[in-house]
Amino acid sequence: MEQITDYKLLLDTAVLAGQIMLRNGAEIYRVEDTIHRILKVSSLKTTEAYVTTTGMIVTLDDPQIDSLTVIRRIADRETNLNKITLVNTISRRFCAGEITLKEAFHDLKHLESREYSQKVLDLSTIVVASAFALLLGGTAMDALGAAIDGALLVLVLKLGIKIGFNPFFKDVAASAVIAVGAILLSRIPFTVMNMDMIIIGTIMPLVPGAAITNAIRDTLQGDYVAGGAKALEAFVKAVAIVIGVAFGMIIMGGVKA
Repeated sequence: MEQITDYKLLLDTAVLAGQIMLRNGAEIYRVEDTIHRILKVSSLKTTEAYVTTTGMIVTLDDPQIDSLTVIRRIADRETNLNKITLVNTISRRFCAGEITLKEAFHDLKHLESREYSQKVLDLSTIVVASAFALLLGGTAMDALGAAIDGALLVLVLKLGIKIGFNPFFKDVAASAVIAVGAILLSRIPFTVMNMDMIIIGTIMPLVPGAAITNAIRDTLQGDYVAGGAKALEAFVKAVAIVIGVAFGMIIMGGVKA
């Protein structure tokens, strides 16, 4: 195994690995475990990592070196399980001595810059909306309606990012447009589209499934702060979706105010 002498690079590598995992939807305990495993390669006396849903504090300390601490804020988060898997693979190979520290850092930097194209993400949102409409009992026409509504969802999310909406109001606006679009599609003459199936299918890309799962897993690991934070995040997102759909239906006369 490589003898570690560049402790600053080791710390930067561990933080980068944790940053990529946290930004892409990993559980808090998994992020902390990965950081600890990378830092332990140094054989230094003190290796600490404190991670929350929005940031991390990582420290290396030993009598033979000056203490090193990095604080990193994580503002944007998404769900990309493939990146989490790749980070785990890189960290395991480094800890097993299969790659050097510089190679691990280079691989993580390359991984951080890898993104699906926006066109692929947009198309995926539309396909997911259509597929869920079918999966939940809708017809082919419902799936078509959900695909059209999914395209509207993509446009609203893009507009929300451009305007600078915070996540809550972006979800409210997106859900409202989903409801309005579904009602309009269900009212098209000579077509049979189920408004409920279209709405249910199209809101699925917004549903915080990963956040709910992570909240449960972090809580079961004994990290009640992280679990509670994730649960609150999921609850707020769910409330935003409910408010948006209800508002859209009220506007279109779908429900009584």
